[in-house]
Amino acid sequence: MKKVLTRSTQSLIILAASFLATASVSAAPITQADSTGTVAFTESQTDIPDVINPEVPEEDGPNGTPGAFAIDYASNFDFGSHALSPKQQTYYAKADTTAFTKPVAPFIEIHDLRGLGVGNNTQLTVKQLEQFKNGQHKLTGAALTFSMGRGLNAAGGTYTPSSVPSFTLIPGQAQKVMQTNGTVGQFLTSYGQAADYKGTTVGGPISLSVPSGSANKGNYTATLQWDLATAP
Repeated sequence: MKKVLTRSTQSLIILAASFLATASVSAAPITQADSTGTVAFTESQTDIPDVINPEVPEEDGPNGTPGAFAIDYASNFDFGSHALSPKQQTYYAKADTTAFTKPVAPFIEIHDLRGLGVGNNTQLTVKQLEQFKNGQHKLTGAALTFSMGRGLNAAGGTYTPSSVPSFTLIPGQAQKVMQTNGTVGQFLTSYGQAADYKGTTVGGPISLSVPSGSANKGNYTATLQWDLATAP
């Protein structure tokens, strides 16, 4: 049986073919061109980042330290004043009331704006230069201990530095505190939060153990030296 193709059917087929051809030609680009976007960065030597509050990041802090690679802030540690005791005693540091309007946990903060990239590790250490002293009298056997250490990206970036959570200082020996991988940013190690500092005889993350018979009347002081360097 012969198939009959009517004129109206032929017209529809021709019209459809013409439409597909036109659509194909319209979709093809007539011409193309490329453009580029550029941005450059340099090592920051002039911008001095503000110290950032580890507990309330939005609060403005004091100026940090000039330079592309520097320590911006290191807390002091006050263990209070106490009556002499015949027994071994442990005293606890107060919260830091110097850096901001409200107390915060003691902390150490650095910045690295050199822009050398990942793999250029940095290392922060602390050294108790000598035993607590009152004049020439040393607080023999006293031990300064840190706990609840945590690393934070102070500027809000995703990279978090590696911090040693707890350690006891040995006078004259450097102790690793924090390490970064070369990421540009501002980083800190904080020891707990302000609420963890209950009082100098009650408790807290930073403590000073004083053996029986070690202390005489008077004020004792020790210097902690914080060193920031490129890691080996």
